[in-house]
Amino acid sequence: MKKILVLGLLISNLLWANQMVYVVNSKKYHISKECRTLKKANNIKAISIENKGSRTACKVCL
Repeated sequence: MKKILVLGLLISNLLWANQMVYVVNSKKYHISKECRTLKKANNIKAISIENKGSRTACKVCL
C-alpha cells in the first residue's frame, strides 16, 4: 500500500511541475486565465508553477 501511495505522489508531483499559472503584478497566482479577478488585468503572464516565487494561490480560481 505504501508503494502505491508513494508512486501516486511522485506522479502527481511530476504533473504539477509542468503546470502553468497566470500572474499579474500581485502577490497571487491563478490556475485559470479566466479567473474573474483577472478580468480587468492587462498584463497577464503565464509562468511555470516552479517560478511562482512567494506568491500564494488565488482563492477564487483554486
